[in-house]
Amino acid sequence: MLAVTAAAVTAGGAIYQGEAANQQGKYEQAVAEQNATLEERSRRDAISRGETDQKQHYRKLAQAMGEARVKNASAGLDVSFGSAAAFEDDIALIGGEDALALNENTVKQVQGYDIAANNYRSQGAAAKMRGKAAKTAGYISAAGTLLSTASSVTGSYAKMTPKKAPTG
Repeated sequence: MLAVTAAAVTAGGAIYQGEAANQQGKYEQAVAEQNATLEERSRRDAISRGETDQKQHYRKLAQAMGEARVKNASAGLDVSFGSAAAFEDDIALIGGEDALALNENTVKQVQGYDIAANNYRSQGAAAKMRGKAAKTAGYISAAGTLLSTASSVTGSYAKMTPKKAPTG
């Protein structure tokens, strides 16, 4: 009887351990999902900041071009051709390159947030799968313990039972 009780306790422990691991996996998945959501918020913020930076850059560029035009015109230069026009073209070219760099930086930042969010979701899915596997393993271990004990007890009982003499 003691062996049966021990087997039941061992089986119960295996099931409890599997359930606890399953709950831990679910918790880890929830944390990973929350982290992924935060990364998505950061992604949206990066896009918004990038748009704001672009607007501010183009305003500064327009101001620089306007100032150059005023300076050239006040110096008596024709701003529609020659070195005055070339100067404005240079300002526009450099401004365009800077705008492109701002955009590229925003894209890289957004990609980083996308990758991080996907990584968190993958980690969460893996944690959930580990939890389910541990739960299944707990039930299998419990069943194995019970079957092993039942086999052992049956074998012991068979040895203790006197054999009948053949009749006939």
